[in-house]
Amino acid sequence: MKYININHKSIEDKVLNALFLLLSIAIYSQQYPLKFGLKGGWNYSNVRAIDENGDRSGYRSDIIDEAYVGFAFEKQVLEKSYLQSVLLVSFTDRVTFLELPIYYKYNFYKKFSFFAGPKLNYIPDDEISQPYYFRRRFGLSVDLGVDYKLSNHFLLEGSFSKGLTRQYDDLALTYYQARRDVYRVGLIYFFN
Repeated sequence: MKYININHKSIEDKVLNALFLLLSIAIYSQQYPLKFGLKGGWNYSNVRAIDENGDRSGYRSDIIDEAYVGFAFEKQVLEKSYLQSVLLVSFTDRVTFLELPIYYKYNFYKKFSFFAGPKLNYIPDDEISQPYYFRRRFGLSVDLGVDYKLSNHFLLEGSFSKGLTRQYDDLALTYYQARRDVYRVGLIYFFN
């Protein structure tokens, strides 16, 4: 029996390593307190896919039928730099996504901050109850956004998420290899 040593990592392994590194940095920057709270708002999704002929297809959501909610954590690491993570539940076109973004956030002007980073997506739904085939339950996205500090407890934010992984097929609407891009507007409330 011959063993082959393959020296490559999957994209999920690389993202998990990066998340661990960022979490370690946040834990060891003890000068600033850890803030935690709730995050919620509205999604507007653009699902990019192909049809059975290979032509572009997909889905665009209605403006009020998608939402997200979750627990937010933010750690200031330098005077104007922060690390932020959220354990999030998002609903898009009858599909539930569990999301874990890790953002680098920079306060660039008074109360305005820019944030960006990778986001892991997981689909926990059961295929039996829906017209979907889940190609990959785990996916990866890249997020960019801006937030505005309304007070010491409230932030208003807007963001865009670009889906990189072909996660599912919609068998009823006949679009395949779907990637989800999401526009978001929401609020974060920090308890401390």
